[in-house]
Amino acid sequence: MLKSPVRFVFLCTFVLGIIACANSNAPAPDSFARPSATIERPPIRTLLLDGTPAPPPQVSGKFVFAPGDGSIWLQDPANGKPVPVIKPSAELFADAPSFSPDSKAFVYVRSSLTAQGIAQNAVYRINADGSQNEPAAIPSQAKTAYNWPHYSWDGKWIYFTASFPVPPNKQDSVIQRVPVGGGEIQPVIKDARMSTESPDGKKIAFVRFNYETFSGGLWIANSDGTAEHELLSDQVFVIISAPQFSPDGSQILFAASGPNMRPLPGVESYHAPTCAPQLLCLFSKPASADGLPWDLWTVTPDGSKFTRLTEIGADSPWPAWSHDSKQIAFFDTSGQYLLDLPTKVVSQISRNGGHGVFDWWQP
Repeated sequence: MLKSPVRFVFLCTFVLGIIACANSNAPAPDSFARPSATIERPPIRTLLLDGTPAPPPQVSGKFVFAPGDGSIWLQDPANGKPVPVIKPSAELFADAPSFSPDSKAFVYVRSSLTAQGIAQNAVYRINADGSQNEPAAIPSQAKTAYNWPHYSWDGKWIYFTASFPVPPNKQDSVIQRVPVGGGEIQPVIKDARMSTESPDGKKIAFVRFNYETFSGGLWIANSDGTAEHELLSDQVFVIISAPQFSPDGSQILFAASGPNMRPLPGVESYHAPTCAPQLLCLFSKPASADGLPWDLWTVTPDGSKFTRLTEIGADSPWPAWSHDSKQIAFFDTSGQYLLDLPTKVVSQISRNGGHGVFDWWQP
């Protein structure tokens, strides 16, 4: 019997993905898994703090995303037409893509079954045209899983999270990295997941998960793992995800589920918790039809100021910065959106959505 909820969720997701792929045709550019077709809410949202509706924006660059069905797609945001790069099968489930600094390649997590029938999560690197699909890091232990890979800003390293079970019923995670050209895997931060590095390479921010409350906090440390300290307690939100340093290094973006349950610097109000742990509070009132409500936030690297960027109740959003740190594109189950920070406007780019990871590259 599986005692770890995290392992149970991971295995269920992997197995269900394989079953779905085995019983359906490979995705085509004009018809892939779009959860927005079944959600019970309008597909276009423009609600933002002090924001106003706006026409569809002109967006440059490239998107890469995994909708959660085991496939990975590239998209020109100007025309909204995705092109499949990796198609799922009964033997393959792909997720968590992230561009190289020049966008000519991306890394992703490849889930497959070994000859012994054991699920394996390895980090792979593939060119954007689908060529040279090669492993970048493979776990040495069968029960170790890799996730959330990404390149360093200078393109020399690939960072990722390694997770492994801790008997009798817990799990531990470590931020690791490997040279892009191959080499020995190096540990960076213990008890950490979902890292993001500052553009100057001096700092690393990450999520630290509390297995007693099943919530997460945001931490920061020196790039060598020293001087770590907490920016955001795991008692503030139900869960947080997808931390991203801005290209100018001034902000750390993250997605958070639920309102802030503790006071935060720079935020005028908060919602005092009425039950504990916070996850149970979600069931004390009618649940949202499309899952836990999420919004986007930023915090300064010194933790002195938090800013709530959206008030839209998104479903599992994954954000990415523009190159000038003035816009944020994000992806959730109902589509792709652009948040313009100077005007505080959210506009829908396309309805290509899903549960997965999203990245945006601009020249």
